[in-house]
Amino acid sequence: MKNNKGSFLTTLWWLMGCLCLGVLLALLAPREARVSEDENRMLAGFPELTQQTLASGEFFAGIEDFLSDGFFARAQVVELTNGVLDVFDKQTEEQRQMQEEARTNELLAADAELGMEEEEDWADEPAEERELIAEPTPAATPVPTPTAIPTPTAAPTGTPTVVPTSTPTVEPVNAPAATSTPETTAEPVVTAEPTAAPTPTPTATPKVIVPLEKGSEYTLTLLGEENNQIYSYKAANLEIFAHNLNHLKTLLPEDGEVHYLHVPVASVGKRLSVAKSSYTGWESTMEEALQTQVVNGVTVHDVPAILNDALVAKQDIYYYTDHHWTPLGAWYAADAVMQSRGYPSVPYEEYEYLSRRLGKDKVGREDWLHFLYPLSPVHSYVVKNLNDETEIDFMHYKSVKYTGYINNTRTPWRRFDTGFGSNRKALLISDSFGNVFLPYMLPYYGEVHMTDLRGSYFDKKEAGGTFTELVKYHGIDDIYVVLSTSNGINSRNSLEVFWNAISE
Repeated sequence: MKNNKGSFLTTLWWLMGCLCLGVLLALLAPREARVSEDENRMLAGFPELTQQTLASGEFFAGIEDFLSDGFFARAQVVELTNGVLDVFDKQTEEQRQMQEEARTNELLAADAELGMEEEEDWADEPAEERELIAEPTPAATPVPTPTAIPTPTAAPTGTPTVVPTSTPTVEPVNAPAATSTPETTAEPVVTAEPTAAPTPTPTATPKVIVPLEKGSEYTLTLLGEENNQIYSYKAANLEIFAHNLNHLKTLLPEDGEVHYLHVPVASVGKRLSVAKSSYTGWESTMEEALQTQVVNGVTVHDVPAILNDALVAKQDIYYYTDHHWTPLGAWYAADAVMQSRGYPSVPYEEYEYLSRRLGKDKVGREDWLHFLYPLSPVHSYVVKNLNDETEIDFMHYKSVKYTGYINNTRTPWRRFDTGFGSNRKALLISDSFGNVFLPYMLPYYGEVHMTDLRGSYFDKKEAGGTFTELVKYHGIDDIYVVLSTSNGINSRNSLEVFWNAISE
């Protein structure tokens, strides 16, 4: 009983002390509104007490502002608080990164379990809820490349792709320019031939594949004063996935090629671009090892090497509020792939984009969606039952989400008529990371097809045939595989589900 009485008296004295301190601070505080030079704003003074301000609640709201802005020695308290925060700034930044990574891991887990919001019906989304930020007017007759079409060189010899030699001549802006707002998306008139010609028939002798050393592992590592190993890939998993890629090659014509890109997610990539990052770059040994396990005509591209310089330069390659890469990141990868094939580069700034604000993270960094306007009129179709096509918009230009890119992931099959007139056809197998990669494939093919082989995304009954049957039916010449690390080599989606889909 005495203990309860003592606790009550202690609590009572604390309450009385806090009340007295509050009254003292209020009495000593300046009662007039004044300028704060440190915060560049007016600090609230004591509100006027009248019957009208009492009735409207204005007086009590003013009291709250006054107590917040007008307490005694406010400048000194704020300075002291900021000093304390500066001392612990490094720790809080690390905590924030850990929280972001935890949230990203949740998103990735949901993505891998088909939980992403990739099947929304955009037709039901009210347009008036989406604020139009800026909608540039597409050029009437853009030309993909101003120079003559070069003849492609021979197929690559099997070495991974390195950093591309072509970079944007104008770094894309974080916010769109204020320009006129068209009611509908204009379709530019094609005034150029396709920028790519068929790949020459390979003449290389069959490749001898030497198995990887048993038990060996290959890594993606962030480089700095203290290196940080992010991913580790076992040799056995690389050999399984190499078998998948080699099987894809057997489904193509003799001159057909398979290209694989393994894309780190934003929680890894953005560590190199944040202001307080201590990393100087990243390095992956997986791609080189995987390249040794694939046959001629299959190329593994080193995405970390391709993106390294742009990330170190703090370009907007990844989002802060989303786990995907941006169109600029995808352009770097697509451009490097096409250059490795001897195709001419279509610069990033050759395209026009509609930009919308995606969001802002906790420290105020803004993300922007950049919806591409194609260089020629594109027709986009969802395909079911082998050839039952429903045309949909190429992009959902009014969206304020990543799922607006190519108008969302659609099942079981997509077909894009590029308008470039080439007889060559490509297939992109990807998760949602491929949605910003695909637009940069369009100038090189007459048709680009797309499918997602995760879980129930591809259903052969709905598709009207097996994966192999669809590849043959549509006459696919080249296959590109673009997967994020969440659905890549270490995941069940790649080691088991992928094979189950392509082997039928």
